[in-house]
Order: sequence, then structure tokens, then C-alpha cells
Amino acid sequence: MLNKLMKLKNKKGFTLVELIVVIAIIAILTAIIVPLVGRYSAQARYTTLNDAATTVSNSINNGLSDANQIGVVNITQVTGAKSGGTLTVTVGASTSIASTDTLDSVAGDSAELRAAKRICASLASALPDGAQFFAAIKSSTVEGVVYRTDGVTPADGTFYIVNGFDNAYAADSAEGPAVGLSGKYIPSTPSSPSSASSGT
Repeated sequence: MLNKLMKLKNKKGFTLVELIVVIAIIAILTAIIVPLVGRYSAQARYTTLNDAATTVSNSINNGLSDANQIGVVNITQVTGAKSGGTLTVTVGASTSIASTDTLDSVAGDSAELRAAKRICASLASALPDGAQFFAAIKSSTVEGVVYRTDGVTPADGTFYIVNGFDNAYAADSAEGPAVGLSGKYIPSTPSSPSSASSGT
């Protein structure tokens, strides 16, 4: 019995200093890890949006190539928006088609309508609700694509933060990670967020 009492007396717990040191270490680790997790999450979103812009670019090029077999497609832009599960694609200024329409090409289709149908069919299931894109076209080839999912309708001539994730992450979220870019909207030489613009 005496031995048990001696053991209990000699048993020590954590001192106040030790507890404060442990809490300080946890606080420092939290301060380092939380921003990194946020950064990786934003970077993953940025990469996903850029990949989607490339997918849109490839689909439009395929659609224009197919349409050029029946006539030259003289357009400067292709736009699209998906809402309520329905994707609507507009080729040029007025030729529109929705994914709920019949997308099979028929003999009477104009080159523009055939392109719109092909683009709509290839992107209808690939894009999420809320997706919107603008593609600049030159000589029946995509020059560049702006892709957004934040409710802002993209257009040519609008200011975009380009030049990689770091500039985008440092920018306002509406002009940074929320935009996917490809082609002419990504400058070949580095530039600061204040001087980057579309068409460079």
C-alpha cells in the first residue's frame, strides 16, 4: 500500500510551460498549413478552369473544321452558356442552337448551323451548369477562349488577369481563379496583373 502511494506521489503531469509550448506549436502549424490548403484548393480550381477553356477551344475547332466541309464559316466569335442543364451555343452574331434541339446535321444546314450543332453536341455534357465561354475566331480557327463559371459573361476586350496562377491568386477572385483562359488571352511574355489584358 505504501508503495502505491509513493508511486502516485512521484507521478508527474504536464507542467504549465509544457502545455503553453505545445499550444504555441499547434498555433504555428495551423497558421502555416491553413493558407497552403487554401492555395492548393484555389490552384486546383484555376487549373480545372484552364483545362475547360482548352476543351472548349478543341471542340470549337473540330466543329468549324467539320462545317468548313460544306462551306466557309465566316465568323469572328462563338459564345455559349449552360443553364438548367441546357447548353446554348451561338456561332457568329445570330446562329444559335440549344442542346435540347435536334443536333443531327441535315442537308439543308448552313455551315454556321452545322458548326453550332457540332460544338453544342460535343460540349453539352462536358460543361457544368453556370458555365459560360467566349471564343475569338480568326480564319475559321480559335484564337483564344475565355471560360467562366462565376456568373460573369465573358467577352472579347474585357480585362483578364493572365500569366499563370500566381498573378491570378493574388488578384480579386472574380478576375483571378474564376477565369479559365487559352490562346491569345495568355501572353507569351510575363506581365504584371496591372498591365495584362486580352489580345496580348
